[in-house]
Amino acid sequence: MKVITVFLALILGLSGIYPVVTYAASKFHDVDPKKYGWTMNSISFMVDKGVVSGYPDGRFQPERLVDKAEMTVMIYRLFDQYRPYKPNQKTDYSNYHIELFSDVPKNHWAYKEINSIVTRDWWNAVSYTPAGYKFYPDAKLNRIGTANVLPVFMLDRQDMPAKEVLQILSGMRDIPIILSPYSLDPNSPEDLFQEDGRYNEDGRDQTNILYPLLFGQDGDEILFTDDYSGILGTNLALLQKTGIMTAWNGKFEGGEMLTRAEAVTILHRFYNHLKQTGTLRQYSSK
Repeated sequence: MKVITVFLALILGLSGIYPVVTYAASKFHDVDPKKYGWTMNSISFMVDKGVVSGYPDGRFQPERLVDKAEMTVMIYRLFDQYRPYKPNQKTDYSNYHIELFSDVPKNHWAYKEINSIVTRDWWNAVSYTPAGYKFYPDAKLNRIGTANVLPVFMLDRQDMPAKEVLQILSGMRDIPIILSPYSLDPNSPEDLFQEDGRYNEDGRDQTNILYPLLFGQDGDEILFTDDYSGILGTNLALLQKTGIMTAWNGKFEGGEMLTRAEAVTILHRFYNHLKQTGTLRQYSSK
């Protein structure tokens, strides 16, 4: 049993089996300041706040890929005041609570965190199957998947207009956008595209999948024509606008996989933005 426990700690790095290592980033022998200068402050911050830890061998493993369970645990720990579901207490999210994910049993290392903050309105990150809801906790995240699991709603209480979202995303060459005349005709282009699998009727994990974002134009007005486009499109636009996750040379590079160094940097930026806007204390006591 001891061997298994140590093995899990080495693989996960977040499980809490071992106390948080309070080394500054420079103390991790695999975090070279010349290579990782861009993330060292974020690594130190997240370690000091107990959101992530180093490994027993003194490494941080900045290039190790991050899965959905690990990212969820980081979000849970950093935003410790955000608990949409509270047992025996009615909240705005009570009706969205998922009692049990079929692939996250109670003995799963991240069961508490996933069960506490993942609700049915995690649209593209939660799948429904005949066997019940699935989270696919071991799936590695790419940048699109990261945009789907981040609590982007914390960034802006006002709904971003579709016109502004379209304007921002039009600057990203690798985000597919379809703008067509708005129509209620069931044979209109946007309705045909909604049959491309984005409604996830087969229960597969779609966290990392990018479908074309659909916009309708009605005179001078720009509208979202489906929920998927409205949710992911707004997430991407807000992350770009706030500087938390941005395009590089005109590309968002959504298929690039997320590393630990990138994950802590994104969350640190997220935290700092909330702090600057005066809304941090609603979500975090860190």
